[in-house]
Amino acid sequence: MKAARLHEYGRPLVLDDLPTPTPGPGEVLVRVEGAGFCHSDLHVIDGDIRILPRLPLTLGHENAGTVAALGPGVRTVTEGDRVAVYGGWGCGQCDACVTGSEQLCPALQWPGLSARDGGYAEFLLVPHERYLVPLPTLSPVEAAPLTDAALTPYRAVKKALPFLEPDYPVLVIGVGGLGQYGITILRLLTGCPIIAVDLNDAKLAEAVRLGAAHTLNGRDPQVAAAVLDLTRGRGVCAAFDFVGSDSTLALALQTTRALGKVSQVGLAGGTARLKVLENTRFEVLFEATLWGTIKELREVVALAESGRLSRIPVETSPLSRINEVYTRLKQGLIAGRAVITPDR
Repeated sequence: MKAARLHEYGRPLVLDDLPTPTPGPGEVLVRVEGAGFCHSDLHVIDGDIRILPRLPLTLGHENAGTVAALGPGVRTVTEGDRVAVYGGWGCGQCDACVTGSEQLCPALQWPGLSARDGGYAEFLLVPHERYLVPLPTLSPVEAAPLTDAALTPYRAVKKALPFLEPDYPVLVIGVGGLGQYGITILRLLTGCPIIAVDLNDAKLAEAVRLGAAHTLNGRDPQVAAAVLDLTRGRGVCAAFDFVGSDSTLALALQTTRALGKVSQVGLAGGTARLKVLENTRFEVLFEATLWGTIKELREVVALAESGRLSRIPVETSPLSRINEVYTRLKQGLIAGRAVITPDR
């Protein structure tokens, strides 16, 4: 099979020929028909995030496709089923796993972000059938971004619900794929007006289309003051940082009211510098959220299947052109989400 693999940090992915995996007991082989290209993949390829235990490795942690083969003992799926692949592969035995939060497992294996090969390939070997979510009507291209780009903000918003008040503004920083889903989920689950901040005016226009009440360009040195003006000096009840840089984390902390919440979702490698009475109000909760649970992915897929979750733009490219996708995403030329598809 063909697979796009990272051989060296800072270098383009290499399209290798590899043996097609054979599923063992309990395993499922999925023919990949949609693999989301995430900003975190940019950081890994560039070497900004060096979490891979080995190279070369096949990247790709947002995956969906069709069941191609079953290992002995698999009961809940059959060949030909369309599925989304949950990417938080835990040990199944620790406290996090037994309580349903496998993405927090200390021994977590992320496809494409650990020793496990990911979905930038023709096939993906999934270690257990419990990681597969059926897709009654959604296509794998539609479903692939749901496994991370929608699931991650969904969890962040759900965990922030106790801090959110109807008609009290929230702040969304970064209107890429994660931020766009964040806006749609906030609109779906809350009555909070949304203030969206980004560096790209086209993405801010998309934020308005998705339901943001106000948009601000982050290049404005007075952007924090502008957020406070929009909240009559009170600050937002919650800030969701879908970037995670030094400057975006500072903006979130500066503009969140007392008893509010800052959710760091993006992984740009920034440092949150909290100093009460200088840049942070008292009793602000800061939380770095990670992905979501299998149950939450099922909820996200159900929302998408029902049509209640607004669709964001998806740009598809064949596996053989994956390095062009890297370049376009790095240059900010992809408005919504990039999805890698098989070569035809």
